[in-house]
Amino acid sequence: MPLRRITEHVKAQNWTAVALDFFIVVVGVFIGIQVANWNDARGDRAEYERALARLSVEIDSNLAMLESRE
Repeated sequence: MPLRRITEHVKAQNWTAVALDFFIVVVGVFIGIQVANWNDARGDRAEYERALARLSVEIDSNLAMLESRE
């Protein structure tokens, strides 16, 4: 549908409408990419937090094992 509308504007040489349609498409793509990046960053942060928690448990376990050997 949007492609048909753009081609109609180009055929009618309504350049303002063509530019507006192009701008809307570019902004939509930019917003979509930005949302995907934010989602990836949130997932990376969550994975980092889980790894940090596992590291803390492992350090405590290693320290307890070392103390029991002494």
